Amino acid sequence: MQVASPGRTHLPWCAFEILTATLLFLTTSASLAAAQNIGSSSQLFLLLPGPALDEPARVLSTPQQAAKIMARAEAGSPHDQFLMGYAFLKGVGEPQDLGEARRWYERAADHGDEAASTELGRIYLEGLGVQKDYDKALEWFRRAAADGYAPAQTDLGLAYFQGLGTARDEAAAVRWWQKASDQGYAPAESNLGLAYLNGTGVPRNLSAAVRWFRKAADAGVSTAQFNLASCYELGQGLTQDFAQAAKWYRSAARQGHNGAQNNLGSLYQSGHGVPRDTMEALRLYLLAAGKGNSKAALNLAGVFANGQGVKPDHALAYHALAYMWLQVASEWGEDVHDALRIEADALSDSDMGSAHQQALKWIAQHQPDPVSTSFAQLVPGN
Repeated sequence: MQVASPGRTHLPWCAFEILTATLLFLTTSASLAAAQNIGSSSQLFLLLPGPALDEPARVLSTPQQAAKIMARAEAGSPHDQFLMGYAFLKGVGEPQDLGEARRWYERAADHGDEAASTELGRIYLEGLGVQKDYDKALEWFRRAAADGYAPAQTDLGLAYFQGLGTARDEAAAVRWWQKASDQGYAPAESNLGLAYLNGTGVPRNLSAAVRWFRKAADAGVSTAQFNLASCYELGQGLTQDFAQAAKWYRSAARQGHNGAQNNLGSLYQSGHGVPRDTMEALRLYLLAAGKGNSKAALNLAGVFANGQGVKPDHALAYHALAYMWLQVASEWGEDVHDALRIEADALSDSDMGSAHQQALKWIAQHQPDPVSTSFAQLVPGN
């Protein structure tokens, strides 16, 4: 990180406030732009949240539809019982009631509904209205997985991979992901790609990793798009190609993947694979930092420490913004002690205090999201 020569000159805070307002405007504008380009795939996470399903939210959208579904569920329709479980789990068409959600899912699962069995596994895995119980979670996952239900096979693979309720068994994880991938199930394909990339449960095979990442990326899985972009950027399993890296990072970034937003910003800042554009880099870093990405906070600090980006009325505001983002990065686990000391040398105690307060405001409003800027981890069934 390059910084200007240190010196203690009091910063006119009107300049800092103007720049802060500009940053907030850029963040809002960027979020609106991203919202207009969201792909059709649901957001995927590293652990095992409930799925983002389109059908339940759609069919439960009016009280009249919800009443018809309730009547069919009471009459014994397993699919409608599943929908009622979703309604109570998410508070869609009904007040949220985790106990009632579990009871409806159990009724549906007892009639052989694999999606309901999978949701029961997730309820016990996450402790939603019940004590966490990995044994029960695996029992439900295994029931649906044995019937060939790909999302359950994917989640069962995750349980084996992480050693949840069973001994850690990466080879077993890969076997279940392979079963789901054989059905063309994209989240499992993404996980299988990661297994081949790292050589976990299978011999390391970068070409196979790229092949599985590409299949899942083409299906719209943002984590796979991010991983494929990382392969292109690093030249792992294929020829290094920054333009292709930018293409796939952009696809994932449009779905809200904060690691992709950060890494695409880095390509714009360096001009690798895309025209060099510091303002676009700044916009993408802000999007990623808005989701708690610590690397994006570091990159923002670097942009301002180097005197780039938005032009304030007073050059010293760059040091204040750099100090602010270093504080944010530090709070999110980055080791920035030396960089903070360098930026502090250029600021008065009052200016440091004000920048610190700005950092605390940002941190209070933006919680870290579990997506890294290196190869992402795993995705659940959805």
